[in-house]
Amino acid sequence: MGAIALGCKPWTRRKAIALAVFGPGLGSGLGLALGRAAADEAAILMVSRKRLLNDTAHARALLKAEIELTAELQLQIDAIKAELNAEEQELARLRPTLDREVFATRVAAFDRKVRRQRRAAQKYAAALQNAFRAERLKLVEALGPLLEEVREVHGASVILNSDQVLASDLALDVTDEVIARFNATVPPPVVPGLDLLGPLLAPTPLPAPRGGSARQ
Repeated sequence: MGAIALGCKPWTRRKAIALAVFGPGLGSGLGLALGRAAADEAAILMVSRKRLLNDTAHARALLKAEIELTAELQLQIDAIKAELNAEEQELARLRPTLDREVFATRVAAFDRKVRRQRRAAQKYAAALQNAFRAERLKLVEALGPLLEEVREVHGASVILNSDQVLASDLALDVTDEVIARFNATVPPPVVPGLDLLGPLLAPTPLPAPRGGSARQ
């Protein structure tokens, strides 16, 4: 949590000795512009980091798309699992009729198929997640210039994260303004699709027993 000034003197509307940053991991995209004015004379603005990351139209669109596409991907995975389960049951049904060696070969082929499908599903899910992460990173990077612009417009020396400040004048909060500017000026995100890696591997029927492979 960023340091905040707590002294004997009461808080004033535009004066504080405080420093709060958005935290590690977000890079310069959310780096706030810090002025060089003395703290006693600094004009301060507040923004909510949480709202900037979640309440823009772009962030809401990405979240909605991610939920929908993740659910659609899960439906595809569930359908493939159902087909594999059906094949497994068919193998169990055929076991008494097949030569031991033939049956072992078919089981080994089925196991390879299951592993291949599992790897494909994992790769697909990771690619989808990475695509959404990349789009969100672009939004984070676009916030930096907007915050600097708002700081200059208001003649402020510092913008603090209101989520990390114990108390402040609500009139100092410009989160709505930053979000409005973001929605109006930043290009909409590219919503990833389920065609990132092409269709998931569809199960193919196991080969039918060859002549002479059944038990006599």
